[in-house]
Amino acid sequence: SSDSNNVAEFSRHLATFSINLYSKLIAQKPNQNIIFSPFSIQSCAAMARLGASGETAAQLDQGLGLISTNEAQIAESFHNVLAEYENSSIVHIANKIYIMSGFELKDEFSSLISKQFLSAVEPVNFAENVQAAGQINSWVEQRTNNLIKNLVPPSALDKDSRLVLINAIHFKGNWVHQFPEHNTRNERFHLNDADSIEVPMMNLKKRFRYANLVDLDATALELPYKDSDLSMLIVLPNSKTGLSQLEEKLRSTPLTQITGALYSTEVIVKLPKFKSEFEVELTDTFKQLGMTHLFSSKADFSKMIKSPEQLQISRIIHKAFIDVNERGTEAAAATGKCENVTLAFIGCMPLFYVCSRCLSILICSNLVAMV
Repeated sequence: SSDSNNVAEFSRHLATFSINLYSKLIAQKPNQNIIFSPFSIQSCAAMARLGASGETAAQLDQGLGLISTNEAQIAESFHNVLAEYENSSIVHIANKIYIMSGFELKDEFSSLISKQFLSAVEPVNFAENVQAAGQINSWVEQRTNNLIKNLVPPSALDKDSRLVLINAIHFKGNWVHQFPEHNTRNERFHLNDADSIEVPMMNLKKRFRYANLVDLDATALELPYKDSDLSMLIVLPNSKTGLSQLEEKLRSTPLTQITGALYSTEVIVKLPKFKSEFEVELTDTFKQLGMTHLFSSKADFSKMIKSPEQLQISRIIHKAFIDVNERGTEAAAATGKCENVTLAFIGCMPLFYVCSRCLSILICSNLVAMV
């Protein structure tokens, strides 16, 4: 059907944007756990795109890898995915554009944002930076079940701020196959060839979708989340220092090539228990991806506001949080008897993972450090 083609097309574009953004972020922040939501960043910037014209719009279409240059089609493509997450108990997304009070928005723009993006462009007086930050932060907190607090420092805002893009995501699901808590033991996680640290390592033996990816010199494992079609796909290099080569290869490897290789088999799985949180201001990253006009006096947001005034983006602030533990949010006791198994997936070294739904990447992340 054309609908599923659209979803596939959307996912493919999103995957390209994900890996482009990921490669810029790992260069900026080496040896840190990078975790971000390509979907939430892309959808937030796409809202601004609906108000853009000319070269500003063209740079966004290109840099975000949107599926169309037509506003209505862009909006439609995001609506389908955003609607899926609207009432999710696993994923909480907070996406909003804040605009300096005093600007009047064009009706067509406002209605696309509310109908298709289930969001709004909210006026705020950035000159009162403490109050403005408070207003933004309490909205984000409320949208993310009080888990993402103090997203915007007052120092990020001032009387010259015009447009601020905010997006935050909190992700915490229950596994279909939960890890028995009594199997969690402290084991070594190898940061590289020389250094390792002790971390709580979860253990489970079950049937999972697994793949040996010879071309990538890695193995992959898919962990499905309960009550949803979301899953976590982990790609584990075969060597302790193999992550950077893997990251390089991922740039030219479609996600479908990895998921297409998965087959169901019994696997012993060991994974570190961790929480990952990452905050980033994306202005420089966007510029590196060719989206420069929106931050300068060349910005053209004439489809957003009624007055011909100059409007540019001051900040793009993103924060992501994920919690990976034995069971997610609810307790479960499970006992498993051990039989002879051939395959093992031992996540005791730096790895790459994505959380996605129907190949639409929601979270893109690596695990290279233990906090």
